[in-house]
Amino acid sequence: MRNKFLLFMLLIPVICLFVWNCFLWYDKDSGTEITVRISGYDPRDLLSGHYIRYTIDWDKTDLQQFEDKSFTKDDFVDSLNKNSYRFYVSETHAKYLDKLLMESWNIKEENNKKIEVVYSYKQGKHPIAKKLLVDGEPYQKII
Repeated sequence: MRNKFLLFMLLIPVICLFVWNCFLWYDKDSGTEITVRISGYDPRDLLSGHYIRYTIDWDKTDLQQFEDKSFTKDDFVDSLNKNSYRFYVSETHAKYLDKLLMESWNIKEENNKKIEVVYSYKQGKHPIAKKLLVDGEPYQKII
């Protein structure tokens, strides 16, 4: 009896994490897709792993996506980071993306890459970053 109780107690956290993960995947996959241009970068953080730190460039973002008024720019403001966001990337891709992003945001460079992040947005929830695009293609295809 005691062994069954211990097994049950060990399974509760696993089941809770699984259910929570399912809700997160559902929110990400069922929301409205919004594509925004980004600028700025900071590809590494020793504590957090590999990521791209960016800000949304509203001047270069197609604002026609916002015409139905179901979401606004203010929905993208995080109370902690204000206008700074992170997109996590694979460790194997981080070095190449670091170089690509430095080149693409160099103002003197004539062939700048168009870097965008696609968000999933549901009314009343914070937008979730889904994918990073380089010239309209997922970054994995560029590498």
